[in-house]
Amino acid sequence: MGNDEEERAIVNSLKQTVKHTSRRKAANKPSKHRDPIIRIAPKSASDCLENSSSGPGSSPQLGVSPPLDHGLSQENGVSMLQDGSVDSFSPKHGDHPAARSVLPISADDSVLLMHFLDNVFPLQYPMYKPGILEEGRGWLLTLLLQTEPLYHAALALSAYHRCSVVPAEVSQPYQVAALVQQEKHLEICTTLVHQSAQNCCPNIGLGIVASVVQLVFFELFTGYGNTWQIHLRAAVNMYQSGYKKNLTPFGLAENSRTILCEDRPLLEYEHMAVEEVVSFRFLSGTIIWLDITSSITAGRAPYLLPYHTCIVASNSQTKLEGIMGCRNWVMLLIGRIAALHEHKIQAMRQQHFDCTELKQTVAAISREIQCGLSQMSLEAFNIPKRDSVTMLEPILDLPTLVTHIFAYMASFYLHLVIEGFQKLEKLDTTISEVMRMLQTGIPTRILPALVSPLYVIGSVARQGDEQFFRDIFTSPPLLDQSLKHRGRILPMLEEIWSKRQTARLFAWEDSLELTHDMLLI
Repeated sequence: MGNDEEERAIVNSLKQTVKHTSRRKAANKPSKHRDPIIRIAPKSASDCLENSSSGPGSSPQLGVSPPLDHGLSQENGVSMLQDGSVDSFSPKHGDHPAARSVLPISADDSVLLMHFLDNVFPLQYPMYKPGILEEGRGWLLTLLLQTEPLYHAALALSAYHRCSVVPAEVSQPYQVAALVQQEKHLEICTTLVHQSAQNCCPNIGLGIVASVVQLVFFELFTGYGNTWQIHLRAAVNMYQSGYKKNLTPFGLAENSRTILCEDRPLLEYEHMAVEEVVSFRFLSGTIIWLDITSSITAGRAPYLLPYHTCIVASNSQTKLEGIMGCRNWVMLLIGRIAALHEHKIQAMRQQHFDCTELKQTVAAISREIQCGLSQMSLEAFNIPKRDSVTMLEPILDLPTLVTHIFAYMASFYLHLVIEGFQKLEKLDTTISEVMRMLQTGIPTRILPALVSPLYVIGSVARQGDEQFFRDIFTSPPLLDQSLKHRGRILPMLEEIWSKRQTARLFAWEDSLELTHDMLLI
């Protein structure tokens, strides 16, 4: 794909993001018979930006002008983009974020911002525990306060979450006010993203990509169909284009780009590059994670599969276990299995099925899974001198525990791709092992990091184990009023269990008809 085609693809992705979000917002508008809500409907994005007292968006150093009509001239941040420098939502080359001032924000926005940092972000990334060298979550606050569309995307999700978790007896005016806050911030975010699309410039910037990723979570959590897929595709396109150009479009400082391109670990004396490097690696890992996870239920290869061995190799400095809990090697295998499924289906349709090649690929993946499981079992458990070898004392750190469960998932996923829901008796021993771990060795607090393994393992559950999955998907912490998409998972499993009993030759691709618009996080 040439540069012009890449730029057009990015612009189209951004426009699709705005278009589909706008449709969702239109569908979410209160109906006419609900007069109180109509009377306090949020202002237009232009009015919100011009009159809002919230700060980061009005900072002149961000270089973002209020959204204007499409026919009007673009100035300030837009001219920066047209000049070919960094985008208006990213730090300038050589301009360290800490040196840039941020105007005060309103009291309402302060509440939403802190609620996002304290409650919503941990809900999105339950396994994220940054180390001292990464300087905690400081990079996140900097990125939020210097990236106006990301700031408003975060506040929109924060307003939604606050509204969804308040007690039922809270008055309707509070609920209405929260909805107005949510839609106001969402509209500002999408307007600014649209503004960036109108610029038709390839220098999208890290902030815009992060904003679109945040919209993935917003649309998923609020339960508005498959709109999250549009946002994820746009984020993947932008990331892919920037990666192929040595990260230049992301507006990173030269030292930061060097560290990232050479995949070097951060050193103590490289303090000035910490925020950019950490934020970029976090965003890279997030996009890879979401891309692989979405491929499971979409029945396709991950879009970024050709880049996996470069970005998230086993020894890469981008470590998925620090973002979503599972180590790189297992996620890479899951991506390969998704690609294998797509290849198998296409070959069967085209009648070019090479059974020998398929068996070799399956055997290679299976060996890697079993070697990994064996290695983790040797490292993870201390077998005390007792009469029964079933009395094991796990000494696992949480990423190892999560990775172990994901590795079991990969084993079951591989079987389903090749055999469908037939010959499940081959999995009896492995199912017994993983069920023992789930029932006795998994701390409740890490269950939100195990949504996709729980779904895949649950789909092959034996009759005696089905109740475990019913209980776990209808109880906290997996059951959460603010995570609408998770409420659909148990009905999907129930349908699969029913089809296993009644449908002859029920295959994995048949089950995907239930899950094509589901993201298992």
